[in-house]
Amino acid sequence: LRDRGRAFEVFRGSYHRNEAIESNKAVLKSKYDEAKSVGEGVNQHRGEIARLKAHVEQLRAERAMQGLVEGQDDAETEEEQQAKASIDQHKALYKDKFNRLRELKSEIEQIQAIMEKQRSQLQKDFEAWYNLMARQYA
Repeated sequence: LRDRGRAFEVFRGSYHRNEAIESNKAVLKSKYDEAKSVGEGVNQHRGEIARLKAHVEQLRAERAMQGLVEGQDDAETEEEQQAKASIDQHKALYKDKFNRLRELKSEIEQIQAIMEKQRSQLQKDFEAWYNLMARQYA
């Protein structure tokens, strides 16, 4: 009881809700890990979309230059169509991952709120226990 920090560690080790707290910590860590992975995927798809858009613009510029020289029509090339299809695929994947990231953010915030309540309750229970012990052994 002389060392309040040590008393807290002893109390926390035997606290009846400690298992739920530790479980929530593990869940929160896994959600953070998943969010990090999904976020990296979002960034990869966004980068690939930007790269493909630049490629399409380059193809259009080349086609325009050729059209001016050779008098060709302005029809899309197969390469440009493939790049556009790839952009659409990456946009769909980007949206899916972005929505998952939004869901994870909400889940993480809920878990954090639960954990904050648990920490507060742990602190209140410790204070009550510590005061009881101090009165009994004083």
